[in-house]
Amino acid sequence: MADYDPKTHSLITFHDRAAAFRDGADTPRDLLERCIAAIGAREDEIMAWAHLDFDGAREAADAAGARYRAGRPLSPVDGLPIGIKDLIDTVDMPTEYGSTLFAGHRPKQDAAVVLALRQGGAVIVGKTVTIAFGGGDPAKTRNPHDPRRTPGGSSSGSAAAVGAPTIPAAIGTHARGSTIRPASFCGAFALKPSFGAINRQGVFSAADSMDHLGTFAGSLRDVWIIARHMARLAGGDPGHPGLYGGAAPPAPRKPMRLVRLETAGWAATDEATKAAFEEIVAGLAASGVEIFGHGDDPAIDDYEARLAEMPELWRDLYRFEMRWPMLQYLALYPDDVPPRLRRGLEEGAGLTQETYRAALVRRAHVRALHGELASRADGFVTLASPGPGPVGMDQGSAVFNEPSSVLGAPALSLPLMAADGAPVGLQLMGRIGGDEALAASGLWVAEHVLGRPV
Repeated sequence: MADYDPKTHSLITFHDRAAAFRDGADTPRDLLERCIAAIGAREDEIMAWAHLDFDGAREAADAAGARYRAGRPLSPVDGLPIGIKDLIDTVDMPTEYGSTLFAGHRPKQDAAVVLALRQGGAVIVGKTVTIAFGGGDPAKTRNPHDPRRTPGGSSSGSAAAVGAPTIPAAIGTHARGSTIRPASFCGAFALKPSFGAINRQGVFSAADSMDHLGTFAGSLRDVWIIARHMARLAGGDPGHPGLYGGAAPPAPRKPMRLVRLETAGWAATDEATKAAFEEIVAGLAASGVEIFGHGDDPAIDDYEARLAEMPELWRDLYRFEMRWPMLQYLALYPDDVPPRLRRGLEEGAGLTQETYRAALVRRAHVRALHGELASRADGFVTLASPGPGPVGMDQGSAVFNEPSSVLGAPALSLPLMAADGAPVGLQLMGRIGGDEALAASGLWVAEHVLGRPV
């Protein structure tokens, strides 16, 4: 039985290590060895890793240590131990996409973000577990706070490794709930940025108009530093300007006005989670943050009505887009397509181009509503999941994550709540392109609730 308390649970942080690396009080190698020991103590239980490369990580950590001693670190991520989701190409490690179809597959080059991390001196510890192609059946990873519970997916290994905690950071992906949901279940900080903000070249994609890179870390400041570093070196997706903002985390900024959202997920939310959410919202209001929701503004009511339709809209977009290349895999290699993914493909097989075009029009309408409300508020506050990770290995509901995925709006999962002794994240959404402002609000909210720096 879990006994998680967000105010006392300690995660591994990195941004606060640089001074110790410079004066010799700590070293990147020593930090790595502590992570390796933590992985050794927890891995048999949580099974977060698809592949580990301790030798390569030690070599990279030693090189980072030499640079710090010389006073010449490469970047704010120099010496950072980090995990890479197994949907993201690595030239020196297998990239199997969580599928037997790609067992032993070795890419010929790194994904853009992996190369950016290497160029910044990050220490790549290994590849974290994903469910097959990011949309298949649950994988082997268990929730680090209660092994009976799911860690969520599809970035299950990344979230579990950070939330355990065994490493300070990991990279994931997100097309429905694959960053925000597992971060909520595993008690990690996470950012799903604005669509196109971080380059996806070399990343497996099942839904090109909704797939994002996601960042998990033990500190919201580390989340920002890592995301901004990747975007600075790798850029955004082709045709996109990339993540805006400074290399350093923004200063915490109290939001003046937040729009409270229930979405399609409120009816499915358990009472303990609702109570924890209401307590946080009440605390924000008591601190002077204006909270607006149902009945306070006709535009909010209209937006909520559209969000209630998000599960259907997400399905029409995702199921149509995922047919390439997945239907070919199903036709050519049927034994390598797991049952859940097969059902999704069968569900989408009957979707027509007319259905997809109608879904695009609906998405444009909801984006306009989102933009209008975002211009009058500092963000949107809701749940990251309808409760803690369910007992059993179902991935759990992504109903609270579909809006930001469809819209391409930035979203944070903040590990600020517990229900039934297990983590539940608070979700903040921002305006599209407003990632830095969202991070500033997230820092203030998290520090206000936890009473300590994050």
